Order: sequence, then structure tokens, then C-alpha cells
Amino acid sequence: MILQEFSDFLKENKEKPSVSLLYAWLKIKIESPAKTNVDRIVQKEIYIAKNKLGTTLFIGKSPSGRNLIESLYNFALSFEQQKMARWIHETKANDFKNCKDNNK
Repeated sequence: MILQEFSDFLKENKEKPSVSLLYAWLKIKIESPAKTNVDRIVQKEIYIAKNKLGTTLFIGKSPSGRNLIESLYNFALSFEQQKMARWIHETKANDFKNCKDNNK
């Protein structure tokens, strides 16, 4: 259920890097009042830490929270790899013809 909601968020924002979207999605989920069970779980399991410079770090509050962060991160990476694989599959050799001609 959590991965499904995160997946929907990624699909809505395909043009941005998936790991950056993970940061934005977690920040929204943690800083907004909980409306769904996903919001409640994320808020219970993950903590946002900020240092003096304003850098944000997501920390799992428990072993299950750390597993959740790791799973979401791996999912974001796999989503990015899937986008690249689709792009490669849709790209034809002739699309690179101009690149070769420009390097001469």
C-alpha cells in the first residue's frame, strides 16, 4: 500500500529524478497532518532530522522504519532504471546517427 502510493506519485512526476521525488514525497507525508493509513505509518516510522545548515536527513525510528526507507529508496532506483530501459528500448540506432556525425 505504501509502495503503491509512492509509485503513483512517481508516475505523476516522471520528468524529475525518482530519488529527489522520494525526498519530496516523504517530506509531504511527514510534515502534513495524517489523512490516510500510509501517512500514519510513514509518520510513525520515519523522522526528519535537520542540521544547523538546514540539510535534511530521514531516519528510521525503528528497524522497520529503516527497512521502509531502504525499500522506498530501492524502489525509487528501480523506477529510474525502468525509465532508462524504456528509453533505450524506444530509441533506434538511427537516433544516434547525428551524434556520430558531430564527433568527427
